[in-house]
Amino acid sequence: MKLAIVVLATGVLVGTAGISTAGVNCKQVNKYLQTGRSAKDVAETMVIGEDDVKKCQDEAAADAAKGGDAKGAAAGAAEGAGHDQK
Repeated sequence: MKLAIVVLATGVLVGTAGISTAGVNCKQVNKYLQTGRSAKDVAETMVIGEDDVKKCQDEAAADAAKGGDAKGAAAGAAEGAGHDQK
């Protein structure tokens, strides 16, 4: 009986740990960071770890380096196409 309780408790802990890391919304983290908040402040506000905030920062920097300019150009082209139809 005790073994079953220990196994169940371990399963619950492992399951909730996976859910908490999967729930980080990097878009929201980066919006907070763009307003001038520190990584520590964002982590406390969103109830996540500072390491998760740093991961979001790193991912955003990598995305900007890879295709940030291409996204902006595509948005501008789409906007310009809408103006041509008037």
